[in-house]
Amino acid sequence: HVYIPNGFSPNGDGSNDVFMIYAGQEAVKVKEFLVFDRWGEAVHQYYNFLPNDPAYGWDGTYRQQRLDPAVFVWFAVIEFVDGEEVLFEGDVTLMR
Repeated sequence: HVYIPNGFSPNGDGSNDVFMIYAGQEAVKVKEFLVFDRWGEAVHQYYNFLPNDPAYGWDGTYRQQRLDPAVFVWFAVIEFVDGEEVLFEGDVTLMR
């Protein structure tokens, strides 16, 4: 069970401020999590962390600058308890 939202609003209201990976206990590790802008530049990347932790999510910034609303593409490789690694990919809308 993996849930990765398709939109978030990092406006500081405490609700949906971080784009992150949610998963059940069968997911043991996120091996890769990358978010790209429309030009293909990685604006967020983290490796080898546990899901469900907002500390490893994306807050809508790049190089300490708030990004404008836009659609970004992402991919994540998640490892499960049985050793299987699954690639997830999609897009996310940053709303302000």
